[in-house]
Amino acid sequence: MKGLKIKPIRNILEIRETFDFFKGSFLHMTETEASVFLPMHEIYQTMVDNLDNKYKIQYYASIDDKVVGCVIGLFDKAIPNEMFLPVIAVDYKLRNSGIASKLLNLITKKAKSYKINRLKVNSSESSSGFFEKNGFNIYLYITSYSPHTLQDIKNANENHLEIINENEEDLVIKFIAPKIDNRLLIPFKRKLKDFESEFIMEKRI
Repeated sequence: MKGLKIKPIRNILEIRETFDFFKGSFLHMTETEASVFLPMHEIYQTMVDNLDNKYKIQYYASIDDKVVGCVIGLFDKAIPNEMFLPVIAVDYKLRNSGIASKLLNLITKKAKSYKINRLKVNSSESSSGFFEKNGFNIYLYITSYSPHTLQDIKNANENHLEIINENEEDLVIKFIAPKIDNRLLIPFKRKLKDFESEFIMEKRI
């Protein structure tokens, strides 16, 4: 795209400009290739914290010095080989222009250089197609709380979703999900009184 520049976010001024873009485009998020997981104030703080992070994996896209997109990488020290993307957003007027893919490809390349081998993103039904097109798979995490057990979660799996991981210690089961659809949660809601659910899209890199 003519005039498109993608640069790392390296200072407070660039954070402010990128965050202002993000705030302004937030109302249109359902119309753009986007993932937004963190509350607004936490997004800003994450960007600031990333300045002191040796990885500094966050980028903004601009056309004629106007910010039109951004992507932010977030590391979990407890899981050093994974990176979470709390934000990837592009101006809704530029949907399907390829900017989101360029941002994703750039941050993927940078993550691989730091020995990251898995990307994770919280996606909505409206944006899941973009991530699937870029190699992400959909998983449903069900976390149970007392008095439920892992077996209770399995018994509630009336859609026969394939189980690919069980965490006995945290009472979490990871299922392969055919799509992001809250109707998949109905059997769990009916049979489990206390649980959390989360659709996560993941990609090995």
